[in-house]
Amino acid sequence: MTTPLANIILNLAAIACAALILYRAEPAIARMGRGTQTLIRYAMLLLAGGALAIILTILSGASVDLPTLLLLAGIALLLICERRLRYLITRPGDRHA
Repeated sequence: MTTPLANIILNLAAIACAALILYRAEPAIARMGRGTQTLIRYAMLLLAGGALAIILTILSGASVDLPTLLLLAGIALLLICERRLRYLITRPGDRHA
């Protein structure tokens, strides 16, 4: 059982991670062209939708548990560190400098 302060800290950290996921996923979705692989397109849409749903769920009064927070943090870190993502969402024939 966790204390109210621990719940607040977990919820704030989860909102921060979910906002970071939205911050990284939205520009990737906006840059997707017709040549973007379907799996990448759906993965980014599901990440953005899930992050938004987590934020709205927390703001409506629910709280997250530690495993959920760890998962959110891991996804957020992957999206921050992944620099090759731009190569996965470009159209065929585009050249990168």
